Amino acid sequence: MKRTKSQFNRILELDRQIRSGKYPNCLTFAAEWEVTQKTIQRDIDFLRDQQGAPVAYDRVKKGFYYTDTSWMLPSLVMSEGELVALLLAARSLDQYRGMPIGREVDTLLRKLAELLPDKINLDPAQFYGRFTFRSPPARTIDPQIFQKVLKGLTTCHTLKMRYRPFEVDLSKVLKDSYVQPYHLANLQGEWYVFGVHKGHSDIRQFALARIAKAEVTAESFVIPPEFSPDKMLEGVFGRYTGQGDEKTQLVQLLFSKEIAQWITEREWHPDQIIKRRKSGDVELHLPIKGLFEVQRWVLSWGHWVRVLGPAELCRMMGVEIRMMKNIKLPLKEIKR
Repeated sequence: MKRTKSQFNRILELDRQIRSGKYPNCLTFAAEWEVTQKTIQRDIDFLRDQQGAPVAYDRVKKGFYYTDTSWMLPSLVMSEGELVALLLAARSLDQYRGMPIGREVDTLLRKLAELLPDKINLDPAQFYGRFTFRSPPARTIDPQIFQKVLKGLTTCHTLKMRYRPFEVDLSKVLKDSYVQPYHLANLQGEWYVFGVHKGHSDIRQFALARIAKAEVTAESFVIPPEFSPDKMLEGVFGRYTGQGDEKTQLVQLLFSKEIAQWITEREWHPDQIIKRRKSGDVELHLPIKGLFEVQRWVLSWGHWVRVLGPAELCRMMGVEIRMMKNIKLPLKEIKR
């Protein structure tokens, strides 16, 4: 019989021998599996203390037996297809490299692999090499800060945070803020915590990567029953949700027929509307809350797109294009 150091396999065989009346003991079983007697004793303790097995020692027969033969060992049942699905889901987490908990997935899978029966023959390392997931560049998150935010979120305790806003000079001394964390969200690969900043009443957005320090305070809070993450993120385009009182606006864009297929074959927004013109051009209508990120996205399409509305986005685009036009670089910095 093939022997491995998997505790799962040892316990299965130990249970089989006990159930069949062979009265195995630590000495003989350890020699059979090429492990120490202490290892087998821990397996017996696991059976008795963690699984509730009615295991006892017979001094006459010098081995273990069950005082209740009707007891059955709980087993992990997983098909190879289910394991493939689990590995693929775990592999997809690689795209969130900035998420500390993602680094623990591999360790968890290795522990799970030790619990699987020998009949499932699948090498996770070889399997991973056949799939690739890539996402937009994400900022690294301090594992300790992530754990503190997670604890404050799950226990409803206020966080004392030292936060670096985007526009703040890094040389300035940052002040501590007190935030009640309501929700954690991953938006296009970046992690954000949403909550109420002390002294304010609206829900605010904080990038986890910009939290320089975090502590969980003893002050608890209650999330209002009317708070809805879905409603909060409704109409968001990209990562930035805008200010709490920002209204949803209908963004209307006209794309040239040369790239019409690129626009129509994807879902850019769950509530988007696409209108085809006889010319072959297509209109894309998006109900958006906050125009900052949609402006950058529209600019990425260059001359293939024209903004039809709202007027505010048209103005923003005009200002940005004029500023780009007026930028003067030394000739040595211009690459042709």
